[in-house]
Formats: sequence, C-alpha cells, structure tokens
Amino acid sequence: MSPFDPFLGGREVIPDNSSVHRATAIALICAFFVTSATAVRELVVIEELQPAQRVEGVVLDPSGAPIPNMTVTDRTEEWVAVLRSTTTDSNGHFRFSSQRGKSVYYLRFDNALFNPLQLRLKLDKKAPQRAITARPEIGG
Repeated sequence: MSPFDPFLGGREVIPDNSSVHRATAIALICAFFVTSATAVRELVVIEELQPAQRVEGVVLDPSGAPIPNMTVTDRTEEWVAVLRSTTTDSNGHFRFSSQRGKSVYYLRFDNALFNPLQLRLKLDKKAPQRAITARPEIGG
C-alpha cells in the first residue's frame, strides 16, 4: 500500500496504530503482574520438641479439617536427607514405625497449598498424647 492516497488529494496516509500500541502495553503490564504475583512459601519451624507415644499423627488445616495427601518425611538431624516418606490418608493421618534406639524424629510436612512445616517429635511412653497434631499454615 502506498503512503499516498489519491482520494485524499495526494496527502500522506498515516496508519493509526494507537489501538495496537495500547493492546501491546496492556498485554505487557498483565504479563508483569502475573509473573510478579507468584506465591511465596515460608518454612515454619516449631522449635519445641513435640512429645508423643508413637511416630504418628494427624495433619489439620487452620479450620480443623484434615489435609489428605500431605507429604510427611522423616529426615536426618540436619533436615537435609530424607530417610523415609509417606502421605496422609483421607483423614489426614500418617504413621511411621519407630526405629530401635531412636527417640527423636525430624518430621517435615509439605503440600503445595501450605507452608512447609518442620518439627521434632520426641518418643515418650509417658507422653499425654499417643500422636501429634500438625497444623501447617496456608501459603504457597
């Protein structure tokens, strides 16, 4: 197409690309906000030993509802290596067998909808509760 239009007396025709520019700007702004709105997950650490008679428990959300399919890992003292892993059942329950000679278990709870939670479970036959209750915070 020629930039001159004979019907306009030979004047130059300048295409109006403002709507294209506006749409491009809106698309770029939306892309920026979508990528900058990524969820932030924070590791929650319970420092106090959690006494229990067994290496088992239930995982509940802040409303008290059970959380199914939460990954529960038993880890090394440094929290680095995973020794074994399980997932909670439909009622939020998990269980590991106790290991001979081991009294403290380093447990981590992970699920994409919740902040990861770490705690230390201390086996104690005289503990007031048989199992622990973990309550991760909504995050991620």
